[in-house]
Amino acid sequence: MSIPKEPRQLMINLMYLVLTAMLALNVSAEIINAFFMLDAGIKRNNKIVEHGIHTVIDGMEETANTKIQYKPLVEKAKEATKITESFIEYIDQMRERMVEESGGKYTAEDAKAQGHPELEGKPLGKKDKDTPQRIFVSGDYGQEKKTPEGPVLEQKILDLKQEYLDFVASLWDNGGIPGTIFAKDSLKEDKLRMLEEELTLTSSENYSPEHHDDKTWAAYTFGHMPVAAIYPMLRKFQNDANTSEAAVVNFLAEQMGKLELNYDKFAVFSQSPKPYILEGEQFETEIALGAFSSQADFKVFVGGRELKIEEGKAKYTTRPSGIGEKKYVARIEVVNPLTGDVMKMEETFHYEVGAASVNVSADKMNVFYIGVDNPVTVAAAGIPTSAQSVTISGSGGKLQKQSSSKFVVTATKQGSTTITVTDTKKNKKYTKEFRVKRIPDPQAQLGGKTDGIMKSGTFKAQLGLLAILKGFDFDAKCRIQSYTMYYTPKRQDPIPIEGTGGRFTGKVLKAIRSAKPGSQYTFSKVKARCPGDSAGRLINGLAFQIR
Repeated sequence: MSIPKEPRQLMINLMYLVLTAMLALNVSAEIINAFFMLDAGIKRNNKIVEHGIHTVIDGMEETANTKIQYKPLVEKAKEATKITESFIEYIDQMRERMVEESGGKYTAEDAKAQGHPELEGKPLGKKDKDTPQRIFVSGDYGQEKKTPEGPVLEQKILDLKQEYLDFVASLWDNGGIPGTIFAKDSLKEDKLRMLEEELTLTSSENYSPEHHDDKTWAAYTFGHMPVAAIYPMLRKFQNDANTSEAAVVNFLAEQMGKLELNYDKFAVFSQSPKPYILEGEQFETEIALGAFSSQADFKVFVGGRELKIEEGKAKYTTRPSGIGEKKYVARIEVVNPLTGDVMKMEETFHYEVGAASVNVSADKMNVFYIGVDNPVTVAAAGIPTSAQSVTISGSGGKLQKQSSSKFVVTATKQGSTTITVTDTKKNKKYTKEFRVKRIPDPQAQLGGKTDGIMKSGTFKAQLGLLAILKGFDFDAKCRIQSYTMYYTPKRQDPIPIEGTGGRFTGKVLKAIRSAKPGSQYTFSKVKARCPGDSAGRLINGLAFQIR
């Protein structure tokens, strides 16, 4: 669940290289245009980072659905996404103020008259060096002198970084979050130090005026720079905030795979392979601690009888008489390793003894997927096979019999479908409804990765993009349909290339084979088509930096 950072850094480095070049040359139209292209590139990268953050949180929520001890981490991750909002809004206001003070934006007519329609929406005073000086350094703009925004921004960046660190540090307060690293104070200092290294937010931190002609950070950064140069620079600060937010969310997500058993709270659970049995059958269940451990020292009693424990579980069996609801009381005694106290817990469990019944279950999950074979088992206890009739209705569903109890279901529309089992001798019907969904979105991958750094030789050897269905139990394959690849050679502008199909061909292949250290490749607007799809679907983007 990682979020791209390296492509962002490459674009930032490119920006400073362009700034350096501008200081040595006249501000030509080509250089101004490069600034605007750089701004657009950082904006696209911001969207990739934001999408990655939402993807990570969605994955955390999915994990917490089955591992409820992680739910507090999911909520904290959502809180973390709120911290950056006011900073992003402040930067947007600074960009707008700078544009207004320098003469406003190009209208469509203005841009057309200049012979450059791509300038629409860009600042008219793009070469203006006075406005950034007045807004960020001297504060001499508008109707009266104001506080310069440069030092304000400088402090906001430092404060935002500290706010993130304080937010994570607070997770250890009041005992922390049970079952996670936040319940161990001994880990706090090292973990915070590691996280701080991941935060890209920097302004005057480690900045030395004596090494920069005795200029303040604000004067050195904004002083007498053209509007076109400050335009992407402000966007870069937003990118720093987004990637820092991503680092915090990733940090929290990583802890969901590091659960440590702490016996501070306990529960009893009973699991039976057959909680509903027929009269005359034997009932069997397993009783254990909630989130139990094979090393846990505990005792289990049912009806006053102590049960034998093997590998952290006790097995209870009984042969009830009669039909209807039955119950039993389980008691667990356990020594709390944190306090040494013996804790006793009791829980009453119920099960049902009945006559003939029908159960229809999907073999892989309680849902049917469009475009693939969905295996189904029909267990109709008490109904002779010769008297069973199995039918399907809804969502264009079709049923193919494999054996006496095994079927394959196919569907063509999202919604719901119903399987009906009829006892033809007694004329009784039993129905089960299933949801029908399309195959989940695949993940676009290149060489098994979605982002990061790749050696040029390895990158050149890649044959194309793959659409991988991660964690999908069915035999289904999705294929890449189309994408836009942005190829950015070192110290050059991004080159958009349209690609079709997963395998690299034509201009895309030529650009891939041209990979050199320092170049960058970003794949956006990636579309894939899965079985059952009537058209391609938009999936994740990819970003790589060549080493």
